[in-house]
Amino acid sequence: MNIHALMLADSAQAVDGKLYVLGGAWNVLRFPEFPAQLIVGIAVAIDVDWNETNRRHHLDVHFEDADGNAMDPQIGADFEAGRPPGAVAGADLRIVFAVNGPLSIPAPGSYAAVASIGGEVLARARFQAVQVQRTN
Repeated sequence: MNIHALMLADSAQAVDGKLYVLGGAWNVLRFPEFPAQLIVGIAVAIDVDWNETNRRHHLDVHFEDADGNAMDPQIGADFEAGRPPGAVAGADLRIVFAVNGPLSIPAPGSYAAVASIGGEVLARARFQAVQVQRTN
């Protein structure tokens, strides 16, 4: 199993096996003051190995600070990739997820969204939160 993509965005949707991302792939957030609040979109594409299809798996995504301390939100989803008619034997099957919700950034620093499947960390999307002067 492989996480093909873990992307942070302003907004994300998963429709018909495709990810739709608005304002995606950022790695720096700028705020005039902390704590800062924003709505974040999380887009995930998972490649499920042929031999791992037709079985239940669990995806966890959480945020953490530079010291590895977990932050809210913590998101979990169970999924199962079935073998559709006409699938090529041995081929990976892709599953996509998207979720949008509030995120609180307590202070300037380094942060990451961390994705794991079955307890194994498979991807990180790192970003920096920086304080900037308020403009008028």
